[in-house]
Amino acid sequence: MSGTLTRPIGVTIIAILLVVSAIANIIMGFMFIFSSFGENPTYINNITGESATVSGFFLWFNGGMLIILGLIYFWLSKLAWVGSNTAQVIISVLAVLNIIFGFFNLGHGGWIQIILGLIVVLIVNTKHAQAWFRQYA
Repeated sequence: MSGTLTRPIGVTIIAILLVVSAIANIIMGFMFIFSSFGENPTYINNITGESATVSGFFLWFNGGMLIILGLIYFWLSKLAWVGSNTAQVIISVLAVLNIIFGFFNLGHGGWIQIILGLIVVLIVNTKHAQAWFRQYA
């Protein structure tokens, strides 16, 4: 390849969405952790409206996992931004996992999860995106 490649618009969109997801995960993680300090913390299922009391461990564990996932998303967005081959592989794997888990949630928005996962897989595997991710390989 001669010259420098320009980042495909699809890769730019995915990198920006990764940053948005990272911020949302970190905020939600801290919300989970801080809600454990309340009296009688409950979890409300938005689909059925049922509520259940949850333990502090549940809130701390899930909050911590969301924060870690948010930090991973920041790292992954940086890799996608600079064109790392590692980013393409990890983004594709996470999108396929999202598609698989979407089949378990078909009645609760799983189709949206599946469609978004397919779009991400298609975007990061286009000819231009592959060239972008493999420029330093």
